[in-house]
Amino acid sequence: MRRLIPLLVLVLFSAGLLLGPAGVDPYIIESVRLPRALGAVTAGVLLGVSGLLLQTALRNPLADPYVLGVSGVAVLAALGSYLLWRLWGLPYLGFLLGALLGAAAATTALLLLARRAGMLVVLMTGVLLSYAASSVLQLALLALPPEELGYIYVGLQGSFAAYPAGVLGYVIAAAGLALVLSVYFNSRHVAALLHGEEAAAGLGVDVKRVTIYVVGAAAAGIGVAVASVGPVGFVGLLAPHMARWITGRQRADLVLLETAGLGAVLALAADLVTRLLLPRELPVNVVLSLVGAPAAGWLLWRYVRKV
Repeated sequence: MRRLIPLLVLVLFSAGLLLGPAGVDPYIIESVRLPRALGAVTAGVLLGVSGLLLQTALRNPLADPYVLGVSGVAVLAALGSYLLWRLWGLPYLGFLLGALLGAAAATTALLLLARRAGMLVVLMTGVLLSYAASSVLQLALLALPPEELGYIYVGLQGSFAAYPAGVLGYVIAAAGLALVLSVYFNSRHVAALLHGEEAAAGLGVDVKRVTIYVVGAAAAGIGVAVASVGPVGFVGLLAPHMARWITGRQRADLVLLETAGLGAVLALAADLVTRLLLPRELPVNVVLSLVGAPAAGWLLWRYVRKV
């Protein structure tokens, strides 16, 4: 089954390029469908791997960048950097740097909380953080001029159509690949955090260094995904669990590549559904939430039964 994941990614990527109302039009494929499919793969891989890092470091099976509010804070920080420049003339950090800083701050806060609180406390704190970030974001949008509001609002809903075309899109994809390779080469140390910091230290792991690395890697993955396609939910939750189910393994270093592949599968499949099967195109979160919300409920029920 695990060997079919790359083939499934290839099939869905090809379907994203070839299927659509315009048919097989080379111009449409190159200028519209290719960036969109590449954005789905890039964001899916980054969110899947980031979700795996969070679930391992927080020792929380329900950890997800979207559910825990990391994506929301990243979006808020990115928009905040734009508003500070647009309205008050402060130095513009850029949407990407703002998203990276926001994701890093939220990830660090959750990791610090996880040292002192249980899984459900961290989960509820993340949910509250998500709601707070969403509310502040809606208020911040009121500060934008009407002519800028429409474009930015659509981009903040989560859409692979927002992924940049041309050289920039390829650079983002290459950066995502480099990040995944970095996580792969450090995955054995990261996997040790699943048993707790004391157990990891007993295995010879430099816990402080690995924790800082997890914060940086997860924040980079989430920040790049949010900056390029907006907040996309539940991929980071579902992909790691699907990888564990398919492989029968639990350690992060043994399911990393499968998680990355399944993240791309989920993103590509959701994008195809929104483009081809719905009467009109909706944010991709609509499709992912229909699958992700029941899955999160099932995982929470399993945890409560064990407790």
